[in-house]
Amino acid sequence: MTKAVSDFCRILAVAAAAGLFGLVASVDVARAQTMPAPVYFDLTNRGYEKLANRISKKLELRADPDDEDVQSLLDRWEREEGGPDGGWDYIAVTRLWLRAGRAARAEMALMEAEASGEVPAPILLLDQARVAFLSGQMALAAEAYWKGCEGAGETAYKEYWLDIEVLATPEEMDDYDRFRRLPITQTDLCAHLRRFWNERALASAMEVTQRMSVHFARTRYALDNYRRRGGRKGTTFSNRLGRPTNSAYDDRGLLYVRMGEPDRTTAFAGNPSMGQDAVSAECYQPNESWGYDYPGETRVYHFSTMSGTDDYWLIENLGLVYRCGAPSASLAGTSGAAIGGVLSPVNENRFVALGPAAALVLQDLYRSRQGVDPRYARVAQQMSTDLGQNVFSSGTTMSAGSEALDAQRVLARERDWTLADGTFAVDSVPDRPPVAADTRLLVEELQFLSPREGMNRVWINAVIEAERLTPVSLPGGQFRYRVEARWVIVDANGESQVHSSSFEAVTPKRLGRDESIPVRLAADLPPGQYRYALLLRDSRLAPGQDQLSGNYRRVDMTVRELGAGAPALSDVAVAADSGGVWSPGGGIRLRPSPAHLTGADGVGYIYFEVYNLTPGGQYTTQIRLEPEKGDADDAFELSFPGDGATGTSRMSRRLLRVDLRDTEPGSYVMRVTVTDSASGASTLPYYTSVTVNRAPR
Repeated sequence: MTKAVSDFCRILAVAAAAGLFGLVASVDVARAQTMPAPVYFDLTNRGYEKLANRISKKLELRADPDDEDVQSLLDRWEREEGGPDGGWDYIAVTRLWLRAGRAARAEMALMEAEASGEVPAPILLLDQARVAFLSGQMALAAEAYWKGCEGAGETAYKEYWLDIEVLATPEEMDDYDRFRRLPITQTDLCAHLRRFWNERALASAMEVTQRMSVHFARTRYALDNYRRRGGRKGTTFSNRLGRPTNSAYDDRGLLYVRMGEPDRTTAFAGNPSMGQDAVSAECYQPNESWGYDYPGETRVYHFSTMSGTDDYWLIENLGLVYRCGAPSASLAGTSGAAIGGVLSPVNENRFVALGPAAALVLQDLYRSRQGVDPRYARVAQQMSTDLGQNVFSSGTTMSAGSEALDAQRVLARERDWTLADGTFAVDSVPDRPPVAADTRLLVEELQFLSPREGMNRVWINAVIEAERLTPVSLPGGQFRYRVEARWVIVDANGESQVHSSSFEAVTPKRLGRDESIPVRLAADLPPGQYRYALLLRDSRLAPGQDQLSGNYRRVDMTVRELGAGAPALSDVAVAADSGGVWSPGGGIRLRPSPAHLTGADGVGYIYFEVYNLTPGGQYTTQIRLEPEKGDADDAFELSFPGDGATGTSRMSRRLLRVDLRDTEPGSYVMRVTVTDSASGASTLPYYTSVTVNRAPR
């Protein structure tokens, strides 16, 4: 028995036991799969082509069989051909039950497939991972998934890709196309998949296994709610942006799988009570708009069936949903208009004569989206001002006046928004962490040489606004705040690591807007290029909220080479006083803040380390401060000559008190340089900010 098969048997035995004892929940987390080729050809060659086609149809990407459908098909298989009797047959049965969302039945069929000895271990392990994700057993699912990819062949490669193609960017699809054309001996499927999942885990600030589980849950939900029902769609906005061609979902499903549940949705059906055919409900195609909140911006997506029946597709302008052209929507008699149907100026290649009533078409439509994004209220106001002034003249096919030009610019600007947001959704990794992103957050990294050889100790130094956090009331009138922190780091090779912790603060009163909770995390990393995501969020859900308050940052980071060569400076930490609980080593304790404020008396403390100095020698520190705004001539320097000596380690720690009581309050750029007195060599200057926060005298 091979190691891969042995691993499969062990994993399968644990999961099957859970299923037999009723521990497998019917969780909606499955992915559409294709029919195993050996089953199709075997049935066809033995004269059961209709049965083969029927099974294949139920396993198509866009099919969605329920329990009754699957059982009926299995009964037919039993009547016509004696039922499944080989390993690949039971793989087909496994996938049918997966499609129906029945983990326990899928598990039993998979055990039959394994017992046959016919199915390669990577296929068995991948289907076991799917079953385990369906039953909510994330650890087992991840173990089977990664074991399965180790010895995967061409068939397994295809199956692994089908599970994730809906998440792929156009660039990743091209990369996979090149990857699959290489000889198997020159490929590493596990490494390819790890890079893929690490990208999504980083963007979501999740562990890889958690992000994978979220994906399988979303795909099942999308299949149940946004499955494509129409035939192959022609050129669409999302297709031009690079939508995966094999997606089983319409564009709502595509966004749901890639981005999750929208924060807000809305639709518009017209204003039939107004008595104007031009603005009646029959003039509007079915439409929806979804809004997703990101720090500092909202991404908005407009969908419409565009004269179809069920499938919704992304559109380039909200105004495209207005599609009147029927005789019943005539403007005859309105301002002398003589045309038999009304067409929106947005979706025509020419300007169309619109009477005063039709000017209400776009402004009401756009105003309906103001709850998704306030920008649309401003667009509607602009249209109310410009289109409402008869700027589309009824006597000409050309718009008239500067107001018309302004109105067209409004529509063009919205088209730019839609293009940018659509590109973000389809051509990037648009994941976001599970947090409301409603709380102010300041973050900095501080790098020092680690005790571990060849490593830097990188500290995350952050503060998160406390006003939106929900404390626990304690006896005696105190309040306890708790913040959950997750730090996901990905290196240049696509490998990731996750650091998680929680931080508490007990206060005598509720904290307000200008008060915060400090958070500090550390990781030892070798020099190189990294990307990281930091998620900070409340441990309690506030009343009336759907998500935990907090925020996140995604940052590119260079870990510097500090341990060899010329004299080098660590990063510089800035604190308002000399007390605190954070210790970088050497008995020093400090309370550094990423805000880099001095105390109210104008005195600040800076901490840094110097490396590669003459052992036992003296060194001198120079500090220069220059106003961020103002004349460079106002800069001044502080010098600490002969302020310290190194030990035999060629490294020195330094905590300096910087007295800025006679300095004008405001923001300054601080430059720190250290010179080795023995060699005369100086460190490269280190620049950071500092704000003099002196209280009035």
